[in-house]
Amino acid sequence: MGGTRPGERQMAENEIAGNAKISKMIGDIEVTAFSDGILPSNVTCARGIDIGDVEKMTGLSRDETLWMPVNEYVLKMGETYALIDTGSAERMYPSLGLLVENLRKGGIDPAKIEYIFLTHLHPDHMHGLIDADGKMNFPNAEVLVHEKEANFWLDRDLTGNPKLDGNITHAERNTRPYRNKDQFRTVKDGEGFGGVNILCCPGHTPGHSAWIVSSGKDTAMMWGDIVHLQKVQMARPDVTVMYDLDGELAARSRARILDMCVSDGLSTLGAHLDFPGFFRVVRSGTGYDIELDN
Repeated sequence: MGGTRPGERQMAENEIAGNAKISKMIGDIEVTAFSDGILPSNVTCARGIDIGDVEKMTGLSRDETLWMPVNEYVLKMGETYALIDTGSAERMYPSLGLLVENLRKGGIDPAKIEYIFLTHLHPDHMHGLIDADGKMNFPNAEVLVHEKEANFWLDRDLTGNPKLDGNITHAERNTRPYRNKDQFRTVKDGEGFGGVNILCCPGHTPGHSAWIVSSGKDTAMMWGDIVHLQKVQMARPDVTVMYDLDGELAARSRARILDMCVSDGLSTLGAHLDFPGFFRVVRSGTGYDIELDN
């Protein structure tokens, strides 16, 4: 990861100024994008490709910070509010942790959220479940996550592998308040609530999942971390990132999901696509590209 520097929080706030609330309709479901901020990385996170090619595709050198958007989505289903992923709270980088504040700016009290659909149990997607004191940011929400993801990270001993053990500890701490109050549920493929159903697309993590939002004739997919590097992995789905636990499996999942989006005409809600992440996937040469979906 790239290092942080003074002023990053202000930079993140400037990046999303005026974009606190951008919505679109998926049938009768109102989907609103909210930013948690921007995540610092660099082109050297890419795997399976010459870094020089990544520099050309991104327009960034390996010495520059590559900023990844971190987007979350509120679903308004009738009178029910749900949230897909919760951001990072303020426990990762100064440029992150804006979600709860932005929800309030957008007129949504976090206590109104009744369901939280998690794509996976990585910090920038689940740290926001709790505040700095360990209290629930969403006290009235039931948290849903794929059973394969929960089975991998929760209720287990540390492994001796630092890449896993830090996240095992985070996952336990972030989910425990909800589990203690029976506000945590594991689900299988095809399960969910109110036209929002889960689809496991593993590799990034063992139970990494997309959430498919359907209403009427419209369908969108919040695909979590299927794509981290928008300018690279759309054109080259075989390219993986250092954050993947199983890069080969992640690449296969990415190819499957991108093909599904094109074949089924799905809108995308992208966690790390340019804010607000509303796009459609199109084929381009031997790979893919994305077009704005307004």
